[in-house]
Amino acid sequence: MSFEITTSFVQQYRSTLALLAQQKKSRFRDKVIVESGIRGQTAWFDQIGTTVAQPMTTRQADTPVANTPHRRRRIDLAPYNWADLIDTVDKVRMLADPMSAYTMGGNMAMNRQMDDLVIAAFFATANTGQTGGTTVAFPSANIVAVNSWAYGSGSGNTGLSISKMIEARSLLLAGEAVDDADEQSITDLYMALTAKQISNLLSTTEVTSRDYAGELEALRTGKVPQFMGFKIIRSERITQDSNSYWQVPAWHKMGMYLGIGEDITTSIDRRPDKNMAWQPYYEMLLGAARVEEARVMQIKCV
Repeated sequence: MSFEITTSFVQQYRSTLALLAQQKKSRFRDKVIVESGIRGQTAWFDQIGTTVAQPMTTRQADTPVANTPHRRRRIDLAPYNWADLIDTVDKVRMLADPMSAYTMGGNMAMNRQMDDLVIAAFFATANTGQTGGTTVAFPSANIVAVNSWAYGSGSGNTGLSISKMIEARSLLLAGEAVDDADEQSITDLYMALTAKQISNLLSTTEVTSRDYAGELEALRTGKVPQFMGFKIIRSERITQDSNSYWQVPAWHKMGMYLGIGEDITTSIDRRPDKNMAWQPYYEMLLGAARVEEARVMQIKCV
């Protein structure tokens, strides 16, 4: 065979583009209060506080006035967008049409941004009062310390532990974040964990033993969908503090708010100012806030 046959060798290319590993959908949107159709750049979340019933000690006494307390949280909406350009000549030169992959990538980027807003709002300073001029910092009493073993026998700094989960749940229950008489309220407890914290749980007997869990799904699938009343949400986007401790949020759905002025919208247009390049474009207008401290806890983990 001719030594020059290598000249005729062909190169085969994929006719499709594969998206790299990434989070595709929002994992927090349906785990918080969502209000759509907000007009303007500010949303208000109005609340009513608790009152006390008065004993009737005398006959025909004056009717008491409860003076029901009102609270209000301000949510500031901000616009976000995403766009890219695809030259017509590039579409001709490529075997794979990148349009579909680009639009999918843009949608995923918007979903991740939505999650980042909610995650940032968990422990951010909230704005309250009639005009939202009063700031409310995240309470230190709502933080489970990195070295807490209140319900365990260990010591020192640690990752996520059963003791820390019990403590977070105890704080939520003590603040009446869950209505035991309301089945929906009971099922609306969530905790967001990275793969690291899930691995911490998978190393515990309570999560993987049939004696505790009733079945070994955690070992079969490597997932912990629910434990101790919390629905587990895996997210690699939760943040670390200045000491590099993970700030794990544990919350009730009614404690967090996502306001949407404009939901994720998209368009694909030709750009005459860019040599008629195709432009997939996304935009949205939204904001998030913590609306009740009693319904949001933080667990610090190494």
